[in-house]
Amino acid sequence: MTEPRRFTLFDFLLFVAVLIFAAVPRVGYLTLCTDAKHPQGFLFVQDASPTSSAEGAAPTPEAAEMTTLIDNVKFNTGFIAKAPFADKDEPTAHTAPGFPVLVGLLARIVDPGALDHTVQWIQVAIGTLTAGLYFLFARRAFRSTVVGLVAGLLTALYPLWIINTAAVNDGTLTAFLLAFVLFLGVRAGQSGGAFSSLLFGLMLAALALTRAYCLPFAVVALGWFLLRSRLLNWGWLCALVAFLGFVIGLAPWSVRNYQLFGEPVPVVDTAYYHLWVGNNPQANGGPVTDDMRKQAESSLNTAGQKRLAELDQPERYSRLGQVVTETLSGNTVGVINWRIHAALNFFLGEQFFKHGLFVTQVLDSPAQEADDPTVNSLAHDAEAWVRNAINVILTVTLALLLGLGLLGWRWTYGFHKESMPAALALFWIPLPYILTHAELLHGPRLPLDGVLLCYAAFALCCCLPMLGGYLFAGSAGVRAERA
Repeated sequence: MTEPRRFTLFDFLLFVAVLIFAAVPRVGYLTLCTDAKHPQGFLFVQDASPTSSAEGAAPTPEAAEMTTLIDNVKFNTGFIAKAPFADKDEPTAHTAPGFPVLVGLLARIVDPGALDHTVQWIQVAIGTLTAGLYFLFARRAFRSTVVGLVAGLLTALYPLWIINTAAVNDGTLTAFLLAFVLFLGVRAGQSGGAFSSLLFGLMLAALALTRAYCLPFAVVALGWFLLRSRLLNWGWLCALVAFLGFVIGLAPWSVRNYQLFGEPVPVVDTAYYHLWVGNNPQANGGPVTDDMRKQAESSLNTAGQKRLAELDQPERYSRLGQVVTETLSGNTVGVINWRIHAALNFFLGEQFFKHGLFVTQVLDSPAQEADDPTVNSLAHDAEAWVRNAINVILTVTLALLLGLGLLGWRWTYGFHKESMPAALALFWIPLPYILTHAELLHGPRLPLDGVLLCYAAFALCCCLPMLGGYLFAGSAGVRAERA
């Protein structure tokens, strides 16, 4: 294996430029597109709007559960909320603890009225750093500063990430942790180093604790690094500290779950629940519906000695596994169809197939007449144009992202050893969603878009006349050039 290019002053200046290009649109969006009426903006690309100020609607169950978890962490009353099929708040492991615990701890030192705004500005910072990490990752993985620069600029200006900066959810944090894992993976995989290896293991654990669907990827990525470390100087030490970092990162939460439920639950206890959402007689590849819940409660509450709500969480969700088993054996064709729909929903979102939309907008009813002198007609027309154009912009963006990303993935075969963590992420992060269910919008895929943007950057750079031949030659060409 060849040594990576030295990080020069020119590389540092490019890194700073990527950070600036990432910070400006995020700060601008947060400043211009949020206000007292729309504190999280009027566009949502991960979750539907938690509230609708125009209609006074109640929060969604997911948003209400997240708020409850954050409040209980804030007041040190435990990780307690109303889990699926529960009648009341209870100690729970139904959701990954990373985001609610961090926000709950932050709420202890921040004024309640400023909590969401503080989280948004933190997300501006880590969203900016995410673009910088992808610059560093692509530069190392593909041995090209140009590819790194293009990847950094694409992630810096990616509209879905910019929009999601204002939404208080785990999307921005998960994207940052995945970028950090990929950079640490290629750095430790190429140059070794005990500290980089330790951080790699810790960040894999942090990624899994932030979004439980990433646990399979974290385990596989750790296994890849353990094998890779055989080629490194002091590789046994790198492998050992990476493994210990991963175990130490997961251990406190796993021990808490074992003490609480008497079962080894590394992150969440809802694996059967999510399998049931995607594999039940009323499944469609998308998120859970009220009809699904009612049917499951009706059948399982009647068949069992105890109601679902009366059971401990692991037992409650294992009961749902009975429905999954019966559905797999009784409706195999249906299960295959649902997996296809789950895959499509993962990449495009269920709302695209239902309504042709890539984004949820908080639409306000017109409160003033057009001839009202207090209405700024120019600003009103500009906002209407943006609202109408956003889906066109996102349609073109996603078409290029998926098309160029797939092409770039194929063309990076010559660098497959150097960029292996990205290839693993591209397979193992979608797989749990495809086996279970996707969501209304882009939440499941959103963190993975950084990997696709890196592959898209590689595809674009392959079209450059002076660079294409070098990139197509792969790592073997790099070794020949340096010989």
